[in-house]
Amino acid sequence: MPTTNKDLTIYFQRADGKEFKITIPDYKEGITDAEIKAGAQAIVDQGAFLPDGFGLVKVTGAVKVDTTKTDVVIEEAA
Repeated sequence: MPTTNKDLTIYFQRADGKEFKITIPDYKEGITDAEIKAGAQAIVDQGAFLPDGFGLVKVTGAVKVDTTKTDVVIEEAA
C-alpha cells in the first residue's frame, strides 16, 4: 500500500552568507504560501535559530515536497 510523506523545507540566508534549511515533516494540509512566508519570517525575526553561531538574516525560499512510496513485491525464486 502506498504511503505519502509531506515535507516543507524552508531556506534561509545566514549572517555569514551561507544557506541554512529547515525541513518540517507532515505540514498542515491546505497551508497557504502566505502562512509559510509569515511563519518563516517569524523564525528570522525572533532569532529562533543560530546555526554555527550565525543568525538568520532572510528567507530565501520554501518548497513543499510530497513523496509517495510504494513497496514492490519481489517473489523469491523457488
